[in-house]
Amino acid sequence: MKIVVEGIPMAKQSARFRIAKNKTGKDFIMSYQKKELKDNETNSRFDIKHQLPKDFVPYANIPLQLELTFVYPPLKSWTKAKMKQLENGEVIYKTTKPDNDNLQKNIADILNGLVYTDDALVSISVVKKIYGFTPRTEIVIKTL
Repeated sequence: MKIVVEGIPMAKQSARFRIAKNKTGKDFIMSYQKKELKDNETNSRFDIKHQLPKDFVPYANIPLQLELTFVYPPLKSWTKAKMKQLENGEVIYKTTKPDNDNLQKNIADILNGLVYTDDALVSISVVKKIYGFTPRTEIVIKTL
């Protein structure tokens, strides 16, 4: 099964914490995620849900292989020669942040409950970060 989520890939970030006051004025520690990350997760879930077959039932008790390709837009600082390489179909790998494990964690959490019942079912993961003209996340799920 192949799913494509349009847009610049986002990595899962650690929860942020702040001190808040309850109704009685007592301090407590509150955790939260950035709004941008939550919105991205909601939109991605919506995109994925609409690409699944109507009668699709999430995988359960089956080992899975997850192949993820994160495609980022070319940098504005690139030379004309480097842009030409990309135009000619050459694969240019992204070697800067965000790192693969945080990108994978975000997608694995989004797929949880939609494509599989638990992300522990993923036994093999292949993750690539590359540059391309259409930013997106390509997800390929295979049963083992």
